[in-house]
Amino acid sequence: MKRHILTIASLLLLAGCAGLAPAVPEDYRGPVASLADTGFSENRGKGAFFVALALDDRTIENSLFASRRASYGHGFSLTSRYVTRDVPARPSKIKLTGTHKTAAPIHEIAARMAGTFFSVEGVVTFDPEIGKDYIVTGELNKEQACVWIADTVSKTPVTEKVCAK
Repeated sequence: MKRHILTIASLLLLAGCAGLAPAVPEDYRGPVASLADTGFSENRGKGAFFVALALDDRTIENSLFASRRASYGHGFSLTSRYVTRDVPARPSKIKLTGTHKTAAPIHEIAARMAGTFFSVEGVVTFDPEIGKDYIVTGELNKEQACVWIADTVSKTPVTEKVCAK
């Protein structure tokens, strides 16, 4: 019985990852730029993440998935992993999120009840320059939650900011 449950759990985990597309489509042969997710640890079990979730309506590998995989089986300890990926150097629609993530669902529930869990999500138009490096960044606080894409070097926003109060 344990073996069957373990097999089913493994298949569900693999199926959950199957929908993640590479940010650069296999048939794309043009120039690329780099886009990195960012974030920071607030404590051992909670962190803030600024993440690209999808490119042109295709869910892509991102730091929320990578951190979930890295944290699996670690109890109340969050192991953050930040993803950097190449993206086509052409105008695209990018779905962004700025959110807190916790190691355990009970931590998220407690943080929401305490008013210390913030999240925002939205789609921006992103037109990267060939060969340049960009980051997904933002802010998460009681006043507002915002997420945007910025130039890595200058930290200047290159997309509109998606904000929620």
